[in-house]
Amino acid sequence: MPDKTYVMTDIHGRLTELEALLARIPHGARLVFLGDYVDRGSQSREVVALVRSLPNAVCLRGNHEDMVAFPDPRMWMENGGASTLLSYRHPLTGDLEHAALQHDIDWFRSLPRIHEDERRVYVHAGVHPAYDLVDQPEAYTQLFRYPEGYDGSYRGKMVVHGHTPGVFQGRSRVCLDAGHKKLCCGVFDDHGLVELLWA
Repeated sequence: MPDKTYVMTDIHGRLTELEALLARIPHGARLVFLGDYVDRGSQSREVVALVRSLPNAVCLRGNHEDMVAFPDPRMWMENGGASTLLSYRHPLTGDLEHAALQHDIDWFRSLPRIHEDERRVYVHAGVHPAYDLVDQPEAYTQLFRYPEGYDGSYRGKMVVHGHTPGVFQGRSRVCLDAGHKKLCCGVFDDHGLVELLWA
């Protein structure tokens, strides 16, 4: 049986759903996270801790990690940042635990924006075929939204991404952002997307 790759994106502080999906994935499986671990949901800190603890995970940086690590305070607060700050407050005193937050910010800053294997390119938002992967502008990797129904590849490789709410299953492009109501995990083998797991 071909090796499988399990891909998740746009978790946004939803620990319960993340744990439910991980419980359905074989131990030691190949995991790829496409970013946006934080904001909006109530358990961003716990989501980050869990993802960081997974030894086989490839973790990419999403635009919400950018908002935390390189903050424009007003933009961050308008996009769910308040819930992230609350998750880093001490449960008894309510004080912001600066060291813990900084520890995770340093991790966010270290994360790559793109991952590539033999068949697919993984990215938070998108890639443009005119640019080599190492030269992709952040406007594409972090913020781009593909036109509805677009099914183009990146130089012959399938593109797997999130950021744009609404799961899309094409032959050359797969979007796994299920929006704020559900979380999904794409399961890929040598032939492409073979299953969606939901929580």
